[in-house]
Amino acid sequence: MIRTEYPHGNDFPIICVDNELCTARISLYGAHLMSWTPKGERDVLFMSPKLQVKQGSALRGGVPLCWPWFGKHPEDATQPSHGIARCALWTLASSEEGEDGRTRLILALPATDEMQPSAAFILELGAELVMSLVTLDVPHQMVLSAAHHSYFAVSDYEQIAITGLEEIPFVEYAPSPQPICEDPLIPAGNIDRIYHPVPEETDITIHDPAWSRSLRITRKGSHSCIIWNPGAEQAAAMSDLGAGNERGFIAVETTIAPAEQMSLAYGETHQMVTRVEVIKID
Repeated sequence: MIRTEYPHGNDFPIICVDNELCTARISLYGAHLMSWTPKGERDVLFMSPKLQVKQGSALRGGVPLCWPWFGKHPEDATQPSHGIARCALWTLASSEEGEDGRTRLILALPATDEMQPSAAFILELGAELVMSLVTLDVPHQMVLSAAHHSYFAVSDYEQIAITGLEEIPFVEYAPSPQPICEDPLIPAGNIDRIYHPVPEETDITIHDPAWSRSLRITRKGSHSCIIWNPGAEQAAAMSDLGAGNERGFIAVETTIAPAEQMSLAYGETHQMVTRVEVIKID
């Protein structure tokens, strides 16, 4: 079953999915996956309890889309940080209920001007989650950077472990990172890392013994990954997050980092894919 709700007003439609395998909620504002809950499981995604929904601001939690650039615009400092996708109103182009129980949605964002490409966000919602961010109708040669900025819900982000990135070089952008265990990665405090290059065949897994589950993340069309949590001090200063709420998530982001210098030619199409699987552990 698919229905549309407007809990935050008519400018912020929410698509609600309830099938035999999972439930999910998707905001058309930002093409933002807010919730994905396989049947019998906890929600896999974290949304801030202090969520602020307003035009021009990204939603805190879930999976914000950074596109068609990540971070600052490469040439124009007046452009919004992390691109136009996460604060734009997308349209539901199609929805399909599969015979296997999965729901497939395609959200569309037309080009806003002759210099921008258009985009599609394809969601396959079932016992596994597959997210595909497609760049198409490229009007000229351009450098693309992007991210699935996924906030994964965890029991306590300082009591989890992340495997799969042990041999990958990274740059740490947190201003005052604290020493942490690296093999496996056990995050603590403010962490803000870009791992690059990350081979596409890399499995990144969040191990969460307190919730008796692991989250296995695989990717395509991406050669970098970000691990981020603001830590207690930064979270307390964020009006849409707040003190203590940082402990409920770890961001593991499928990215095309600016350092990759991915260049698309006129008419070229690119697809960045994240697949998430829940694995029960004892």
